[in-house]
Amino acid sequence: MIIATHNGKFHADDVFGVTLLLQLYPDATVVRSRDPKVLDSADIVLDVGGVYDPKKLRFDHHQKTSGARDNGILYSAFGLLWQHYGMEFCDGDEDVWKRIDRSLVQCIDAGDNGQDLYALNDFRARPIEISEVLGWFNPVTLVGEEDFDEQFMVAVKVATQLLKRLLLKSRDAIEGKRYFSRAYDQTPDPRYVVLDQFVPHGGIASKQPLLQFVVFPNANGDWAIKTVQVDSASFESRVLLPEAWRGADQAHLAELTGVPDVVFTHKVGFIGAAKTKEGALKMLKQALEQPESAEFDRKAKQELVAADAEDAVTAAE
Repeated sequence: MIIATHNGKFHADDVFGVTLLLQLYPDATVVRSRDPKVLDSADIVLDVGGVYDPKKLRFDHHQKTSGARDNGILYSAFGLLWQHYGMEFCDGDEDVWKRIDRSLVQCIDAGDNGQDLYALNDFRARPIEISEVLGWFNPVTLVGEEDFDEQFMVAVKVATQLLKRLLLKSRDAIEGKRYFSRAYDQTPDPRYVVLDQFVPHGGIASKQPLLQFVVFPNANGDWAIKTVQVDSASFESRVLLPEAWRGADQAHLAELTGVPDVVFTHKVGFIGAAKTKEGALKMLKQALEQPESAEFDRKAKQELVAADAEDAVTAAE
């Protein structure tokens, strides 16, 4: 198997494109050239050659035939390869494929095609993007002597670690969502859910309109009770833990809660903990008895009824 891409300066799309292919064809040889004869002799060609034809395994994006996504983001070579090989890399898990596509592939596609994904706020501090990081590995010009092809493979090694780690984290996140959904389906009260193991859950928790609190084991062995944010992009909680608890010292907090093994409650009120599950559940019971909890539940249910009514009208029209 020969994988060919262009020589000279490299970018994130050809680096990640080669990286993806090497995960599937680890014994492949990588060549970097613009010579048509060299490209014709390769099994897979990406980011060079002027042809996009997946049947012939040609994945250049510098011509109009390479197309764009439904959201308007143009494909780079990496994006074209991801459409063809990504599901195989993800072992057929479409949810994992979509997550990596959204978090990594589309960003590289946009950057390589000069499409801005965000605007700076008043801080005017520009974040360092992954495409820029990989660009750092291009040879320096004024200090030292480096070879483009050698540096390309250094960048591929870095991208390999990133892609493999993202695959692992994406699988973990997807499985976490599935685990969370199963647990929430079994909860006796939609205002809370108890997880017997920790999984990242901020995004999916905020999608449950009646959910207020999540109880779960911490990595240090304690049991936490955490509030649910109004949405995954916000730090604002739907309902906070009782005001009297917030920032209280441990002894006073034990008196207030009646939980001897209580550990702490954050001064802002978005999280607290006890040493045992039983202790955390006692804190949960009291948090749900707050007027604020009942008020949020009332309003949330009203909104659901209104939304259902609107959907029914729309369906009837």
